[in-house]
Parts: sequence; C-alpha cells; structure tokens
Amino acid sequence: MQTAQGSTRKQKLIAVGAIVALAILSTQAYAYVTTGSLSTLDLHNAGGSVDPTNSSTISVSGSGQVSIQPDRALLNIGVNTQDPSAQQAAQENANIMTGVISALSNIGINSSEIQTVSYNIYQQYSYATPAQPIVCGTALNDTACKIPGATYEVDNEIQVTISVSSQTAAQLGTKVGAAIDAAVGAGANEVYGVQFTASSSVLQQADQQALQQAVKDASAQANSIASALGVAVTGVISVTTSPTYFPSPVYLGTSSGTASQTPVVAPQSLTITESVQVVYAIS
Repeated sequence: MQTAQGSTRKQKLIAVGAIVALAILSTQAYAYVTTGSLSTLDLHNAGGSVDPTNSSTISVSGSGQVSIQPDRALLNIGVNTQDPSAQQAAQENANIMTGVISALSNIGINSSEIQTVSYNIYQQYSYATPAQPIVCGTALNDTACKIPGATYEVDNEIQVTISVSSQTAAQLGTKVGAAIDAAVGAGANEVYGVQFTASSSVLQQADQQALQQAVKDASAQANSIASALGVAVTGVISVTTSPTYFPSPVYLGTSSGTASQTPVVAPQSLTITESVQVVYAIS
C-alpha cells in the first residue's frame, strides 16, 4: 500500500509541474507578441526608425537650409623665393612681400585685413652636383654660407580678407580680381584660391534659422511616423546636431572690359545647412 500511495503522489507532482511549465511558456509567448510587434516594422522609407531595443521611442533625422549672399572673400597669396644663400632667399622674399602688401593697400585693403598664415624655409639639394667644400662669406656668419648643390627656398603665405558692404556679388568678384592683379604685379607668384563667405553675424543668424528648420523637419517626420503606427509623440528623449556649411566654388570667367585683368565671378548665394538627430518618446 505504501508503494502505491508513493506512486500516486509522484504522478500528482508531475502533473502539477507540467501545468506550471505550460503556464510559464504561455506567459513568455504572450510577452513576446506584445513587446516585439513595433520592432519588426520597416520604417526606413519614412525617414525615421523605431529603436529595436526600446519600442517606446522613434529616431528621426531632420535637415534645414538657408541661403545668404556673400559679402566677403578670403584670398590666399604667397611669395616663393629661392637662392643658394638662406639669408638672400629670406631677404628677397621679405622685399617682395612688402611690395605686395603695399600694392594691396593702394587699392583700399589695409593692414588689418592681411595676416600671415604660414612662413617656411626649406633646404633643397641637387644631388647631380658633385660634393664641394662649403663656402662662407665670413667665418662668423653661417647664414651667408653657400652649399654648392643646395638651394634654400622661402615660402611666405598671407590671407587677405576682401569685404564689401551693400554691394552686389559682381562687385565683390571685381574687387577680388583687382587684388589678385595688384599682388601678382608686385611680385607674388602663388595664389592658393578664393573662398567666398559672409560676416560672422550673418553666418550666425543663418545657422540659427537652418537649425530651426531642421528641428521642425524632424518633428514633422516623427509625428507622421507615429500617426502611421497609431501612437502619439509624448516628448523628446535626446537631440544631436551635426552642423555643415557648403561654401560655393570659385568661378573664373572671361574678361569683360573691367579694370581687373583677372575676372572672378562671385557666387550669388551661399547655402548654410544644419541637420539634427532627434529621439522622441511615444505611447
């Protein structure tokens, strides 16, 4: 009798265990169905996405653009000189650069709009020349020494800010061309390029406007996605900005009979672009 009772008790325990296991599996399956539905939706075409690790958020990217008129240009001009003597190369470079700055001053560009951006002295060797003794002008002045087969190269670069007020882009381009002509005429032999831009106040205002447009764009996308899902946007979790600025390229045209022999066509507008990444809470 004790053996039969023990067997019956074991069967009851096994049955109860099976019922509990089925209940746990049913609960897990229900939890998976209720929490896994949003993460399986494909929302890439809508410009946003639902966070797969948290179904209560939506992530979107918004962008905004504002166009402004350039009112200044940054012109990089250089003087490169070479000589077997480092001292002579540096002195010649200084003389030419002084003339360049004076020529720019004569067309209305003062010294406050000119700054040195780089100055370098290099030693270039000519290995085709047989090795010879170093010859110095004086025993105590090493800078006057000349090394046969070696050349010293001096590179001096300045940046010139050319600005206009209440004038057109065409007038800005003409002024840039005149500056190039004046500098080259005074002995400058390197022009690194022109970048058209605007004053800091104009850039800052345009940047704020582009940022506001980017936020509005992100908000519109989030609400559109939430509406399609049958949920509502309830708040902002985080915002990340990614500012970008696209300066327009420089255009060189043909001579139009103006005083400048170097025609430079300034762009009519510059585009300021801002983008944001926003994570919204939904319910």
